[in-house]
Amino acid sequence: MSTHVHLRPDPNLSLKDPEATELGRSILSEGLTLMNTLGLESFTFKKLAEHIGCTEVSLYKYFPNKQRLLQYYYQLYWLWLRQMCGRHVEKAHTPREALEHVVEAICGVWPKELPELQLDAHELRLLVINEGMKSYLHKNVDDDNARKLFTPYKELSAFVSERLVACRADVPMPRSFATTVIEMAHSLPFAMEHLPSLTELSSRKDLKPLARHLLHRTITYLEHAQPQKRK
Repeated sequence: MSTHVHLRPDPNLSLKDPEATELGRSILSEGLTLMNTLGLESFTFKKLAEHIGCTEVSLYKYFPNKQRLLQYYYQLYWLWLRQMCGRHVEKAHTPREALEHVVEAICGVWPKELPELQLDAHELRLLVINEGMKSYLHKNVDDDNARKLFTPYKELSAFVSERLVACRADVPMPRSFATTVIEMAHSLPFAMEHLPSLTELSSRKDLKPLARHLLHRTITYLEHAQPQKRK
């Protein structure tokens, strides 16, 4: 029996709680599908309103713009993935086993029976792979950061960093390496699909080779990286 997981992104991302009404929930579910289909540049609230069958004005009562809607999905994905990784760690018998399962989860190697989320986790991951960087690669990133809109991502990075330290207390730059692993787990699948000459990982349908590749890099780093010299 799967466990239902209901996670709440930062309420400051929306003008009105989209989970509180049928229209709001439709905006989230249909918006995710349409944004994945069209891409952020071509996605508009006008198109979403036509797709749902409501007025464009109604959408602006929930989100001020499509950037905030993207960031809502972005946060929801990282919140869910952090929880998934936490469950793996709880079941692991050793720090090394915990790290291995966490890397696999970050790479999208998930069990068939996933905890139910209010939105499809696979669709969220696809959106993060294709559009996620646009949630922070913009001129207002410092203001968004001050608003703590990237906290779920930072918390996942810190969590992975802790798993590295648990395996080796003096591992150098654990936070930087943890962020690198997370980034590669989502940028390489994009290359696998759209820029295949950049990687030997050619099949996006099978993420296990990606997980093995990043796990090998992680274990090699743990075993061979030189500790930083103290100043």
